[in-house]
Amino acid sequence: MNEYNKIEKKLNLSFKNLKLLESALNHSSLKNDNALIQSNEILEFIGDSVMYFIISEYIYINDKEQITSGDMSIIRSNIISNETFGMFAKKIHLDKHIKISKGQKKIGISDLMLSNCFEALIGAIYIDSNLENVKKFIFDNFKIEIHDLFSKRPIKNEKMLANESRQKN
Repeated sequence: MNEYNKIEKKLNLSFKNLKLLESALNHSSLKNDNALIQSNEILEFIGDSVMYFIISEYIYINDKEQITSGDMSIIRSNIISNETFGMFAKKIHLDKHIKISKGQKKIGISDLMLSNCFEALIGAIYIDSNLENVKKFIFDNFKIEIHDLFSKRPIKNEKMLANESRQKN
């Protein structure tokens, strides 16, 4: 059993195309060591979009109080954040599987890198299968965390408060 099959088993996934999983775990710094390596940047872009849709749908379905779309956006941004995705990545131990360059190993793996890797994994699952399998993976692994963030209701983060302050001035 190769390394990627072990990851599949550990995450309860089954890829038709293991190259997608491999790419999802390849940080862009690897291009410094080998320009031919496909990094996770494109899958990260896809995964981010898929997560926006899934979390938007979750908020809509679970909103019993009929909050405004503005509050829905704030709740979504509380869930869809580098901090949250970094936490998700750590929960499923992506930090043990992400591939980085020799130079990056000296610096280490940042939370942002883990967040990006998580988004790339979501993109890989989506491209390899379908939206329902992504939802199953997300809610099998992170339902409690998503529910907790959702139930806190709109909480403006530092970025939002800074933008509001700039707009006032």
